[in-house]
Amino acid sequence: MDIMRFKMPEEEMPVEKQILFFKEQFERFLSSKVLADVLKILGTDLKSLKPMYDGRHHKDGKIVETQLLENRDDLEPFREKLYPLLDELGFFRISKPLHAENSRILILGGSLNTCFVRSRHAKTIINSSTRSVDGLACYRPVNPVERKMSKYNSFADTEFGVLSDALAQVFGRSGQVYEDDFQTNRNINSISCIRTYPRSGDECGLHVFAAPSSEPHIRRADTADTIRFYLEHAELQPPESLLFITSNRHCNRQFLQILNAMLASRTVIPFDIIGCTPDHLIVKKETYIIFQFIQDLIGIIDWIERFQAEFC
Repeated sequence: MDIMRFKMPEEEMPVEKQILFFKEQFERFLSSKVLADVLKILGTDLKSLKPMYDGRHHKDGKIVETQLLENRDDLEPFREKLYPLLDELGFFRISKPLHAENSRILILGGSLNTCFVRSRHAKTIINSSTRSVDGLACYRPVNPVERKMSKYNSFADTEFGVLSDALAQVFGRSGQVYEDDFQTNRNINSISCIRTYPRSGDECGLHVFAAPSSEPHIRRADTADTIRFYLEHAELQPPESLLFITSNRHCNRQFLQILNAMLASRTVIPFDIIGCTPDHLIVKKETYIIFQFIQDLIGIIDWIERFQAEFC
């Protein structure tokens, strides 16, 4: 079975040709039989999927974190049929880099437990080509539910603090005096910070970036905001290649967010994105939370539509 995985082109090409390359990939996804089968099972189509199943956006404008969404009872009859289809759409088994060497390893922030899991995975894949390991986060407050669900400990109050703790512990920088470039604001969604840990000898660089939101009045910074902030402040020096680490189910959606942010910034850098769960440990069909995976599918379709509207 072929897994649908969005990719960068192997060879260098002008941005215009890259856009056509991506356009073909995304159209194959939208017109695939496997996606059509998912929509048929759910009794919906591309246009009505979001109105029928969006659990993140409330009518009052509030946005719910995906990990806080519980399953819907009406989805249970579809559990067995949906699982192999979601697998083929790339939600479970994108976990191996396409290339062994990458100049930067970037860890996308998330829940408390996730920050530690992704940081620990990053340490297993660094090599002599790795110039830096960089965490991308924001000042999202840590939800008490995250502490109950995590096997790791951090007393930090924000995603930025948790990811800083995780990276410092994993890479042996705990207790070091770091430097912060901190920009405050009354709205927590507008706060930013760049934390730099000292390095010695052959150690790779270690940084944590907390990005401000581009829509601070309604939400925290999303993946696209963190990418834009990183591109503006990371002082990248070509040739560069970036490897992003996330959770398996987010790979294709966050590929789209990263790509759109790069295209909007007119700075397209070769990148890959992987999950941190190997095939033998992926979530089982008996336990996956169907409603959460549907949110990621909605996100993929939304970001493809944004790409088409802005760049095609």
